[in-house]
Amino acid sequence: MRNHSVNTHSGEAVNDYKPNQDRSFKVILLTVLGFFLGFGLCVAYYSYTLIDILDLSKFVALFAVLGFLIPLKFYRKWFHFVKYEMIIFNILGVAPFLTGMFLLLNFTFITSSFTHQYKIEKIYFEGEQDYKSVGVVLEDNFFSGERKIVELTDIPPNEIMGKQFLKVTISKGIFGFEVIKEKMLIR
Repeated sequence: MRNHSVNTHSGEAVNDYKPNQDRSFKVILLTVLGFFLGFGLCVAYYSYTLIDILDLSKFVALFAVLGFLIPLKFYRKWFHFVKYEMIIFNILGVAPFLTGMFLLLNFTFITSSFTHQYKIEKIYFEGEQDYKSVGVVLEDNFFSGERKIVELTDIPPNEIMGKQFLKVTISKGIFGFEVIKEKMLIR
């Protein structure tokens, strides 16, 4: 039913009815931007953060659940969502974006750092002919379980030969996860 009121100045009927605006394009745009921005941040900072993929997936699930804690009536008020749009928005947009921001903030804001030089005991090559990764075994087997430290994919193999030490700077991020700030081969 439409509400009509009479304009007292001219005696004409004025329509006060305003249809809801369709904001689905904006919501889809926000979802896609959140997904790609969050995915990009995750890819960029996952390799520097000493966290395994299982813990990272737990954070993705946690941030998706946090999005579901906002009642549907607020989503309907702000975005005119139905239940399924809210699910897609939280899983594809909010969860990756907040996970990427989590990794970025943990990398950017650090509480403490330590730098140490580890003697290189052995250099090894792993993988198939097309893709070989180069790694090092450090003294006393330090960081043997941390492939992000002992694999040297960003350094050409000919630069590794003749180097005796790996200098590693590790910082504790604001959320408690350690991050690799510097990894350098030295003589």
